[in-house]
Amino acid sequence: MKSTIIDTGEKFILNHEGMESYLAYRRRGEVLDFYSAYVPGSLRGKGLASDLILHGMHYAVMNGLRVRPSHPAVLRFLEINREWEYLTVYSLN
Repeated sequence: MKSTIIDTGEKFILNHEGMESYLAYRRRGEVLDFYSAYVPGSLRGKGLASDLILHGMHYAVMNGLRVRPSHPAVLRFLEINREWEYLTVYSLN
């Protein structure tokens, strides 16, 4: 069963097996700064962080935004999924 990701305006939240995972962001103009992510220990390795980050990337595309990958998990995601690099910015200047 696919879990639903909810946008609170500050983070994307995924509830799975009664536990919450999230990708937190700050919007700075036309850039989403993905600065924090969390997946409970017992759920790690199941692709939940990737699901959240992918959702965030799609959200950015749909809203004409760029992405700043401030969190290590987002940087790793981009190393593996290079097709999303065109969205990235590394400075908020």
